[in-house]
Amino acid sequence: MDAHGENSIVVISGANAMVGSGDKSFQIPAGKIVLAQLEVPQSVIASAFSHSHRQGSQTVLNPAPAAPLLAELLTATDVIVLNETESLALGGTEKLLAIGVGSVVVTRGEDGANIISRKSQQHIDAYAVTPIDTVGAGDAFIGAMCAELARGASLQTACQTASVAGALATTVRGAVPSLPTRAAVMTAQGKQS
Repeated sequence: MDAHGENSIVVISGANAMVGSGDKSFQIPAGKIVLAQLEVPQSVIASAFSHSHRQGSQTVLNPAPAAPLLAELLTATDVIVLNETESLALGGTEKLLAIGVGSVVVTRGEDGANIISRKSQQHIDAYAVTPIDTVGAGDAFIGAMCAELARGASLQTACQTASVAGALATTVRGAVPSLPTRAAVMTAQGKQS
């Protein structure tokens, strides 16, 4: 975390950069949601997303680490989840929608999140906590959102749950130890799990 309370993360791609460089006949099991980050080549993700669409899956992209995105990847993305800094680096929500992304979810830390599509905009309130460590909050948000989408929730409902999960993750130090269980998120949200 830097002096302003923002995450500072270093990425060393190593073997991930080689995914798809050999045999192009990789298999992706059928599932309701396929989630990817930019830790493998974008062309591989685009191919995986296209394959997943043919199987009836919904595709979710977290463009981290931020980099210019291939149009073919964006047109294969149903939901893109990014923070404000990543959104600015990629030209903003309108550009992402114009290229072909279905919905854009912009996480805004203590200011909640915004869901934007071509037809609507919704704001998701932040869940109030006293943060200790923000590392892992984005992963908790995206993981919870995808889990709820797989359960059949609307994007708005999934993001409301994700907002709680992301906030709870900031109350514990460390990326993995901070990830809350669904039961903890539902309890904080006042719902049965």
